[in-house]
Amino acid sequence: MRAVALASLAILLAACPSNLEEQSHVSKLRVLAVQADPPELVLEPDAGLPATTLTALAVDPSDAGQISMLFALCTEITSAPDASLPCPGNEGVDLPSSGPFSARLDLNDPRIASFASQLDGGTLDAGGIAESLDEGVPLLVGFTARSGSQQLDGFATIVLRSSARGPPGSNPPSVDLEIGDGGTIVAKETVRLQPVPPLPKPDPTMAYGYSFFATAGSISSLRSTDITATGQPAPTWVDWTAPDPAPSAPVRFWVVLRDGRGGTAWVERIASVH
Repeated sequence: MRAVALASLAILLAACPSNLEEQSHVSKLRVLAVQADPPELVLEPDAGLPATTLTALAVDPSDAGQISMLFALCTEITSAPDASLPCPGNEGVDLPSSGPFSARLDLNDPRIASFASQLDGGTLDAGGIAESLDEGVPLLVGFTARSGSQQLDGFATIVLRSSARGPPGSNPPSVDLEIGDGGTIVAKETVRLQPVPPLPKPDPTMAYGYSFFATAGSISSLRSTDITATGQPAPTWVDWTAPDPAPSAPVRFWVVLRDGRGGTAWVERIASVH
């Protein structure tokens, strides 16, 4: 496969519906993150073609129905796919399910090999990839989530690269979330949401980024990071203001940790407001 053709598959994660609510507020079907395990597809000499398992953090607080997920490797070569791109669909290679919210992306799949063979006669083996793969090129994956009458389509990327920068990275082993001091929360009270990352970091220069979500109340910022663009340490907490009046059901929270190198982890927590 030509590196130029592969590089044109780049796109940012686009997992939100068109009728957007506040990004941190979750009231209906959402896909808050997609994790790949391992987080990269690395072409190792004489090791065969790599594979990874994709898992979605798909949630539906409305309890409209059981959530189902479908993933596909997109076959349209574009740097900015239209939201209506049928992937999954006519422009995708459907990926086999490996769990309720998971699918397996295996470059040994004959259907993927057939797709690759049509791209300027290229192949996905290490001998057929141009030198730019040393830096890594993104592959586009489309997904469809369904819950009752709701449907949500989006895209994620996974990097395909050579082994020039070493073996595949790994996902963070865990992340936790502290909600205030763990005590009683009253209506309109503001408390801190403090992510708790796994320690130690595998690389001290790695920046952890966090995204915050809740089913009620107001979050001061969707994202935080522990290292600024200039390399300085930064606080990772954000403020959450409880709703008024207090909701009858506990509030659900999610924090998603991304390590900037493809690794992803998340956790869900709940808290009651009185």
